[in-house]
Amino acid sequence: MKKIKVLGIAPFESMSTLMLQAGAKRNDISLTVYTGDLEDGAAIASRYTQNDFDFIISRGGTAQLIRQVSSIPVIEITISLYDLLRCIQLAQSASNHYALIGFPNITKNTHFINTLLNYKMDIYTIHNQKEAEKVLKDIASSDIEVILSDSISNSLAKSYHFRSILITSGTESIDATFEQVVSYGNMYKETLHQSKMFRCLLETHPFDVYVFSPEGEMIYHSRDDLYSRELTNIMAGLVPSVIKDGQKKVYRKYSGILASISGSLKKIDEEDLIQFYVNFRKVPLSLLKNGLHYLDKEELLNNAENFYLNTAPQQFIESLTKDALNSRSPLFVLAERGMDKQHFVEMLYLQSSEQNNPLALIDCSRLLNSRNWDYLMQDMNSPLSDTGTTIYIRNIDLLPEAHFKELLYTIKDTGLHKRNRIIFELSHKENTPYPDRFVFTKNILNCVTIEIPPLRETKEYIPHMAGLFIGTFNVDFGKEIAGFEPEALNMLQEFDWPFNYAQLRRVITRLGNITEEPFIKSADVRKVLLSEEKEARLQTLVPSSSSEKHANLNLHRTLEEINREIVELVVKEEGGNQSAAARRLGISRTTLWRILKL
Repeated sequence: MKKIKVLGIAPFESMSTLMLQAGAKRNDISLTVYTGDLEDGAAIASRYTQNDFDFIISRGGTAQLIRQVSSIPVIEITISLYDLLRCIQLAQSASNHYALIGFPNITKNTHFINTLLNYKMDIYTIHNQKEAEKVLKDIASSDIEVILSDSISNSLAKSYHFRSILITSGTESIDATFEQVVSYGNMYKETLHQSKMFRCLLETHPFDVYVFSPEGEMIYHSRDDLYSRELTNIMAGLVPSVIKDGQKKVYRKYSGILASISGSLKKIDEEDLIQFYVNFRKVPLSLLKNGLHYLDKEELLNNAENFYLNTAPQQFIESLTKDALNSRSPLFVLAERGMDKQHFVEMLYLQSSEQNNPLALIDCSRLLNSRNWDYLMQDMNSPLSDTGTTIYIRNIDLLPEAHFKELLYTIKDTGLHKRNRIIFELSHKENTPYPDRFVFTKNILNCVTIEIPPLRETKEYIPHMAGLFIGTFNVDFGKEIAGFEPEALNMLQEFDWPFNYAQLRRVITRLGNITEEPFIKSADVRKVLLSEEKEARLQTLVPSSSSEKHANLNLHRTLEEINREIVELVVKEEGGNQSAAARRLGISRTTLWRILKL
């Protein structure tokens, strides 16, 4: 067994002898002893570090000074009641007039004895040599003949012609101190062993572990080979959210891969600590670019374009979501084109209990190659392996039949919909038969259906929505439009809105751009709505089936011209919503805008 290394610093020589005698009887400590009182003892201790000794033992004022200069734990040799009583008996034998001068560790127990045994002994507490000299000088003219003292007062007492009895610690006190050293040493060894074990487990864990203070300072990191300043800054930024909500999970793209970051609030010894696990997911690049997106609460709350968060009346939202928010079943959202279904799903996510975990968006139109499909269905890093995530599945009508059924039965057989919130969506025109895949999915997974009514059925909300759209437009473009003429609002409410909210937003934007007066005039509204009706008639001329579209696509042109026509068709199908069109095409809005400008 490895011995505990102990440095003994005795204030006087006789204590050094007692230390060595007591230490020689033990086989569990390795003892080195020096003699040095107060500053001399502290100077000796300052020469050593924790690599040299496990503990220091000393007494009284010397022990206190050593604590100030050494990082090695100091265990103080106590003065027992027996030690004090023995010295008091010696003093009483020598004189009827005696006093005690000592540091607090001595005088505390002496006051107890004085009271208990009704002694008439004067007791003086000191903290340094200067105070000892003052006390001795003050009592020099008294009738006190004998001083009970520690080593510092003992040496000074002779210069004031007092007889002095040195208060010493007996063998039993030193033995008790060694027992304390061994007890602490064993506890320290066990703690050190556990620390090494946990560090080994953390360093070999597949996830990287970070710990932060509430102020956002990193105080621990498990694996130097995975350390990243960029990820550290991301986690520091998440600390306030974790403190507020108790836990947080996000995904971030990092060096071509996806980092899953899970944070939780821990309390250790009344101290708040924020712990993060980081798992790196290797997702096919083509899928990460176009078919799989991870969003989180902070990103979506700052999205000023979300109609359902920023413009739709609260009464309207509550009428659509009250059943969905109280259910754990999968949700299926049906709506006509132009109803901004993705923003509706994002709003549902932000109102749910899973809002502190990610929203995973799976676009089935991007799962048509085998590599992306295999990743989704088989890889352990796929969102289908998650727990507590909101999984939003778009365009299931574009999947091959075999893939569609494989996806649904995988969700059902693995209980994915019980571990996560699953949301599907499809476009569906009112008063037409429900899509076959909606019916099949609803029956297999017992989905709760949310049918968002088209704008033409909620015209009573148009004044409210138009006013909010104008408010946003004023902020974005520095305008000061105060509202609409009454007739202008009536015209907006009477319009049929075939492209729904996307069309309303586009119309308000066009009106805002051409209006120079405080109020939007009915003449301008009439002009813009006539233009919209013309575009709607042209839209009905666009072939509806994919085969017809392909047959009418003129391939005898440059690639730029073909790309532009495709983009224009998709923008029209999305009711003029360029953001939705860009998402559907798997390109950025900037790229879409550049193609349209060719």
